[in-house]
Amino acid sequence: MRRALALAAALLLASCTGTSQQKMPQPFGTRPATSVLKDALLIAEVKSALTAADPDSAATVGVAARDGVVVLRGRVRDAATKSKLAGAARGSSGVVRVVDELRIDPRAPQLRQQVGDVALAARVETAITAQLGPQNVSVHVDRGVATLTGAVADRKTKATIVTAARGTSGIRNVVDRIRVGQP
Repeated sequence: MRRALALAAALLLASCTGTSQQKMPQPFGTRPATSVLKDALLIAEVKSALTAADPDSAATVGVAARDGVVVLRGRVRDAATKSKLAGAARGSSGVVRVVDELRIDPRAPQLRQQVGDVALAARVETAITAQLGPQNVSVHVDRGVATLTGAVADRKTKATIVTAARGTSGIRNVVDRIRVGQP
């Protein structure tokens, strides 16, 4: 953003000198700062409209824009949501065209599910730390399934970590990918 503003200021100053009527050629691949700024503002407006239409889209839908053309990418749970999001994007001011690359996936995560999974992962990490102190183990939770990765010094430590994860309320299953050896 700072770079875009600096470029805009430089262009403004250059245009005020009045020494040359010829426009300097732009280097390949660069765009005027005003275009970049307009696209960034359009992306923010479209993301806001999508989130208002479907809060889960904040976590599952990506938005890109260039010169008023908006591209939607990601996963949605059903055709009705896909249609609603495309309509919300089209309704945003400054949108010239919407390219809908959304895929329908009934298993697409919902925002509250993702938040719940993050909270579960934090609870598992807390249980592990409470029993053993900090460990070189990562915890990832997806739909209540905890995947443990990393390395520990011995089998006893590994068993304690797996037991702590399994004993955490809300965990349905544990995938053990912990290596025994040098952490």
